[in-house]
Amino acid sequence: MDQDGGGPAAEPDAFDDLFDGDDPAIERAVLNESDEGRRIQALFVAAFGAFVRDELRPVLRDVAATGRQPQLLVNGLADLLRSVADQIEFPLDHPRSGFPPDLDRSP
Repeated sequence: MDQDGGGPAAEPDAFDDLFDGDDPAIERAVLNESDEGRRIQALFVAAFGAFVRDELRPVLRDVAATGRQPQLLVNGLADLLRSVADQIEFPLDHPRSGFPPDLDRSP
């Protein structure tokens, strides 16, 4: 039961600890609220899809054909995308960007 006795308590989401603030799904949904947002989505999906098809897959196939691990490149690309997304969300002059790094300046 939940705290007010109105039914079963909600199970904690496995991803709850990954987010510190508003639900990111709600923020992403804002893109659907305007013609400009929908255009941004469509352009991004088309451009990224073309990149994956024309550039990324051939490189990954070549890497795999030589016995190396293409997944490491995919992991690196995912990290790059996260980094770019962080910079878009929190530009370098924003306090939450983490830049400049908070260096301990004690003697």
